[in-house]
Amino acid sequence: MQAQSSFNEKDKGRLYLVPTPIGNLEDITLRAKRILTEADYIAAEDTRTSGILLEKIGVHNKMISFHKYNSKERAPELIKLLKEGNTIAEISDAGMPVISDPGYILVQECIKNDIPVVALPGPSAFATALIASGFDAQPFTYYGFLPRKSSEQKEYFEMMNQARATSIFYEAPHRLQKTLKTLAEVIKPDRKIVLARELTKIHEEYLRGTISEINEYFTKNDPRGEFVVLVSPNDDEEKQLSWDELIKQVADRVEAGESKKDAIKLVAKANKVSKNELYDKYHQN
Repeated sequence: MQAQSSFNEKDKGRLYLVPTPIGNLEDITLRAKRILTEADYIAAEDTRTSGILLEKIGVHNKMISFHKYNSKERAPELIKLLKEGNTIAEISDAGMPVISDPGYILVQECIKNDIPVVALPGPSAFATALIASGFDAQPFTYYGFLPRKSSEQKEYFEMMNQARATSIFYEAPHRLQKTLKTLAEVIKPDRKIVLARELTKIHEEYLRGTISEINEYFTKNDPRGEFVVLVSPNDDEEKQLSWDELIKQVADRVEAGESKKDAIKLVAKANKVSKNELYDKYHQN
């Protein structure tokens, strides 16, 4: 067991995970702005994107590029700076660090090296969309960005099809229509979904409907902006038939010409009951 206190070590560097606005700059917190101002270095996913934000909120600290293509090589450099007593604020392009972001690699290295990690609360696109979706917020499953190939996406959609939880993933506008068509191949067309786009921005919009309705909408309207897609939980109630009802199904099949053996096997399989138990019940009747 490893215990960590984030606030009582004075002579050691500290990693701060600082959320940034997902659109509206007013969502920056006072604490986030203070930490960004006071940090010795800011590790940014995209220094150009983050530079625009930091300039607007009046922060001019030294930025270090830290993204998925250089994270494994850059992490040791950042750990060295932290061990020297520097504080580093890690930020994503938008929203919470670590979520759909390589920040977890740096967090893991900090934990290995007994360096305190402090997470600040703040904006997150999937959480924002979830609470306004109208779907049950707990439980939920967040998938991030799905694979681009339809064959690989189908594996995720099969899980969503069975899930009793709200399922959430991100999609880019140029891939959205293809992804929705793949979704419709796996999940029933009357299943409800919500698409949230451009959250907290001027053109924020929620599209609510069935999979077929949303697919129809995008045959006439081009997707614009980044999308959060939410799939409603599977709330189909599987009715468990009584033994008398199952026996009647067997009898009906036998009367129609099937053998008793085949009828019992097929009815048992269709209703997910024991073939041997159904056999016994049928012959006891």
